[in-house]
Order: sequence, then structure tokens, then C-alpha cells
Amino acid sequence: MSNILWLDECTPECAELVGGKALGLGHLLRQGLQVPPGFAVSTVAYRDFVEGAGLGKEIARALEGAEGPDAERQASERIRALFRSFEPGQTILDEVRSAYTELGNGQPAPVAVRSSATAEDTPEASFAGQQDTYLWIVGPEEVERHVVECWASLFTPQAIAYREHLGIRHDDVAIGVVVQMMVPAEVAGVMITLDPITGDRSQISIEASYGLGLAVVGGEVTPDRFAVDKVTLELRSRTIVSKDIAYRFDPDVGQVRVTEVPDEERGAPCLHDDEVVALAGIGKRVERALGCPQDIEWALGSGPAGGRDPFLLQTRPETVWSRRSAEPIASPDEPILSRMLKNIRIPMRLKDAPETAGDPASGGGR
Repeated sequence: MSNILWLDECTPECAELVGGKALGLGHLLRQGLQVPPGFAVSTVAYRDFVEGAGLGKEIARALEGAEGPDAERQASERIRALFRSFEPGQTILDEVRSAYTELGNGQPAPVAVRSSATAEDTPEASFAGQQDTYLWIVGPEEVERHVVECWASLFTPQAIAYREHLGIRHDDVAIGVVVQMMVPAEVAGVMITLDPITGDRSQISIEASYGLGLAVVGGEVTPDRFAVDKVTLELRSRTIVSKDIAYRFDPDVGQVRVTEVPDEERGAPCLHDDEVVALAGIGKRVERALGCPQDIEWALGSGPAGGRDPFLLQTRPETVWSRRSAEPIASPDEPILSRMLKNIRIPMRLKDAPETAGDPASGGGR
């Protein structure tokens, strides 16, 4: 059996093969929504790598007695060093290289390499930000190397702590990897198909800022915020703020880096009202298709007609209001994603650019 599944092949029957992120993207594609093309490296490849390198006992030994932040950090460093000291078998290397070549039509296309663990993006646990994502990876050797980095990120300190918190055995979890074409996002953000403060399911909440979604995810900017009526798709409210920085790809250095937003753009809305309403309509459609409120990552990039088209980068079930009563969880001035992650009460980390800038990813990145 191939270690590679194209995203449109990631059906519910493949959940244990591809992980939550790939499964969510497969759902979106089957709804006819615009998702950057890509493929998943299966969890079988991960398990074969761990078994072939004899890492199982070493992982267990490193995790033994790893309680508390310092011990979890030390265990993580030891395990991730082990992953980097071995190379995958030739079969998986050949399959990844072949799929990457096909994805770019023979050209070295820029891709996001994103973790997709089997326990993440479920109604019971989101694992948002627990494993790593790498943006703007170019070339087959770099893609192969970052696949291994994503495998190793199953053992970040925060992932170790979160599984302990939920009582999930470390050897019961495997990790797939999504390799997906990059969206050169002009604007990106998150959308939750309810009000994250009150749990009101008649509202769709959108946060947005310039460039890739890293500044929003990392809390480095206060994003523009929009509330849309889910029934009528009328704009209920908008809050426009000054957005000083944006993460963009710099071709001169070949990396994603922080750039300053021009003065004349900082205080302007980064989304037009019609774009807000269009995004909300997509969010409503996704929720209806998947049967529960969703936490969605999106980006606006150049489409086939040359305009700013919406691309969906990830969707996962909303996991705060599905597990608690409807009461305010934070100040309205706090960004949506910060509120969601704070509720987990576990330190988060996101590594979203090659070696420098901090998923759900192609313009978003958790």
C-alpha cells in the first residue's frame, strides 16, 4: 500500500491513516470548496520509521518520569534529536519525492509541510498548535527533511503535556504529514461559526490581518474583527484596528519574515464587507456539511481570475462551547485564537516558517 494519499482521498475511513488535519481538508474538498492542493504522508510511514530506527524503546525511556515543564522539555529535546539522527527508508523517500514532483507539475513548488496527528482536530481535543508546521519549503530534499521534523513534533513539550493532561498514551498516537501548496496570502485569519464569548450559534466570528496568519495566531497584532449573522449573512459588527506588521515571504532571503505594513494601510479594514460576507457564507456551508460548529483557518490569495479568492487551509470542530455551558470565557477585546488556546491551559508553540518564523500553515498555520 502506498504511503501517500492525495487530500481528496482522505475520507473518514482513512482517519487513522492521515490524522485530523488531512481528514478535515478532505471534507472541504469533497464539498467543492477551494483548498490548496496537496497530499498526506500516512501514519504507516511514521510507524515504519519509528520501528525501523528502533525508536520505540528510546521514546518510552525518554518519557519515563517526565513530569513538569523542565522534564517534558528535556524529554522532547532527546526524542527529537533521535528522529533527526535517522533517515526514512528509500521507499518513503521515493514516494514523497514523486508526489511532490507531481504536485508542482515537475517544478520545485513552495509548500507548507504540516503535522496531522491522529488524536487532533476531534470534538474531544483540538491539539491546536501542539505539533509543528513549516511554511514555504522548496525542493524535494527540504520536503523530506521537514516531514521528519513534523514526525518529531509529535513530541513537542506541549504535545507531551497535553496528552498527559487528557490521559492519552503516547504510543497510541501516530502522526501523518500534509504537504500542501502555499497560498501567498494577502490577508489571512480564523473564523469560528459561533460567538466565542457567549457561545451564540447564530453568529459567525471572523478575525483577520494582513499577510500570512502567523501574526494573528501568535498574538503579535490585534486583528480586525467581524461578526456576521449566520441566518441572514448580514454584518452585525466590525472592529477595525491598526495592524503594524505582517508575515510575508521574502524572495530575496527565501524565507517568511516580519514586514512593516505601510502607514496608509494600517488603520484600513483588511477585508471588504463583501469578502467578510463571502467568508461567513463559506463558514456556514462548512458547519452544515460537518454537523457542528467549526474553527476554520482561511487565507485570501490570488485566484484564477486574478482577484482575491478565499482558500480554506484547515477546519476542526470547535472544542470550547461543545464542552461547557454558555458563559463568557474572556474579554471581547482578546483575540479569538488566544481565548481558544487559553482554555486548554497548556503552553503552546507554533513553528510555521523554515527555521525562523513561528499551522493549522499555508497562510494560517496551526
